[in-house]
Amino acid sequence: MYVIVLSLGDPVSRAFLKLAQPMPLLKTVGEIEIRRLGEHRVVIHRGEPTEFGAEDLLVSLGAHAVFISRHEMTNPRPMLTVHAPGPWPDVSVSNPRLATAIFRALCKLAPEPFACAFEATHHPPSTSSVSATFVEVGSTEREWGDRRAVEALMCAVSEALGRERGGGVPTMVIGDLHYSTAASDALRGEIDIGHVVPRYASVTAEDVLRAREKHTESVKRAVVFRKGVRNPLRAEVVRLLKERGVEVTLRG
Repeated sequence: MYVIVLSLGDPVSRAFLKLAQPMPLLKTVGEIEIRRLGEHRVVIHRGEPTEFGAEDLLVSLGAHAVFISRHEMTNPRPMLTVHAPGPWPDVSVSNPRLATAIFRALCKLAPEPFACAFEATHHPPSTSSVSATFVEVGSTEREWGDRRAVEALMCAVSEALGRERGGGVPTMVIGDLHYSTAASDALRGEIDIGHVVPRYASVTAEDVLRAREKHTESVKRAVVFRKGVRNPLRAEVVRLLKERGVEVTLRG
């Protein structure tokens, strides 16, 4: 059901490979290797995480993909992050239960001085059938090779994949910062976060509705930030979501 995607062009994926227990080779498909890690399948390809386009292969292996990747930012600091991928408005299928479970585990396991963050939905790839979750170590070459950080990432993923998840309300966040401020609600167990529409994304109300449909389960709540979504767009988004039975909370 779960597939871990490792990219040989990515330093965090390469560090994951070095630290992981032996992964028997199951088969190769072109230049892609399929290996086994415990009960999960591991896909290893030669490119960057954002370049992976073999969704049909993922479909044959499982319903939910976890991409291991580096994280970069303008003002670098040690971070462990999670998010759904997809350049707006062409987003992937988001798995709020899985992403939030990994986020909570990252926050629990992060070594000093690493912080944890739930990021807005951004960058390729976009999926249509398989849910995609990026789990990252940032934000410079030093952190990408930090054994403690990569081990924390590996343990967080293993913990999230190996236990029952749920409890929080499946939620979209709209108009938030890139590093979501609604993540504190997720840590308290109140919500499980799916797509986060950042305030800098140029989206229409129809884009938001399409993103709502690209979740592994029905979105029940939306947190909408007033400063991040101006009227008349905000009013239209709120109206359309409420018409579909989504509970809307306004903030900011």
